[in-house]
Amino acid sequence: MSKERGSKLDKFAKQIEQWLTPKKLGGDGITLGQAAARLSELRCSVSPSTLWDWWEKFQLEKREAQLLDKIVTGGNQIGQVEAALKKNPAPEMDTLLKLYRVLILQLTTKGQTAPELLCLADRLTNTFLQFISGETKAKFKEREVTLAEQKAAESKKDNQTKALEYCLEEAKPYPAVQEKFRDAFAALKKAKAK
Repeated sequence: MSKERGSKLDKFAKQIEQWLTPKKLGGDGITLGQAAARLSELRCSVSPSTLWDWWEKFQLEKREAQLLDKIVTGGNQIGQVEAALKKNPAPEMDTLLKLYRVLILQLTTKGQTAPELLCLADRLTNTFLQFISGETKAKFKEREVTLAEQKAAESKKDNQTKALEYCLEEAKPYPAVQEKFRDAFAALKKAKAK
């Protein structure tokens, strides 16, 4: 890692990282005092507190570099997705939801070693469930509107049928008038169908 102001510890960065990284993460997991003693053997005299300061700065710079790498990688992935979408149609919502579920499962699995990923998986799960709930509510509302429109159409149809029946009943003594009513209602029905 390059530092703004060089430190004599910089040339031992890989060794110090190996020494101070916990065993469960693949390092040696030794104490600062032990690391300072090893550095002394390499002709680099340093106190544990100075080593601690350097170690904190080193880790911070490493996390920042990793974050920048993720941002760059994410930017590249977005570019690839946009290029792919230009060539192919956008995926259907169902496909995106399936990918979202896979992402949540991956984060949950990786969260066993990185607890912050479990928090992210939880937030993604809540977002996913809110989206599904919103979709369900929207579909229900759409169905309500469709049913109301169908009911109104049936009611209108019934009113037209009732009007025709009333006119035919009133014109019963006059067959020629009944025929005219039938023709008029047929023409009205045909005009509305267009």
